[in-house]
Amino acid sequence: KLSWLPRQLIHISCYYYMMVEDNLENRLKNEGMPVPNVWVELEGEFLDFNKEKQTLRCKFPVRERYFNPLPTTLGGIIDSWIDITMGPLTVLLGQRAVSKNFSIKYLKPVGPSIEYVTAVAWRESVDGRDSLYKGELYLDNGTLAAVAESEFVEIRKS
Repeated sequence: KLSWLPRQLIHISCYYYMMVEDNLENRLKNEGMPVPNVWVELEGEFLDFNKEKQTLRCKFPVRERYFNPLPTTLGGIIDSWIDITMGPLTVLLGQRAVSKNFSIKYLKPVGPSIEYVTAVAWRESVDGRDSLYKGELYLDNGTLAAVAESEFVEIRKS
């Protein structure tokens, strides 16, 4: 059941240091795509990348350990699902960038009846080293659960 773990661990260490290649979109089967450490914990799965529309869709299982006592998913987990979809998208679009700020609006709770969520991220605009990314989180029934935006800043080349 943990067969994905060694494959993911190989990719984690290179996330912010990897040189972007023209064919990076071919790596979306979790086989060479640089991912943040939390990707392993949240069991992310890449669904599709559209270079022309500058979008990335990822799927995440909803686990009981993410719930508060109500029980609904903690806001920090919801934030993470969207943020770790935006981060790899920056790499796929040829940037070496980190988030400068992140804001989110929660629309629907993610409770125990939900098996998985889908995060969709896209690049809205670019202004020099700064880029604005937006994201949405959908429940497994297609309901929009959260909307977010984040400003990313490209890392200066040394």
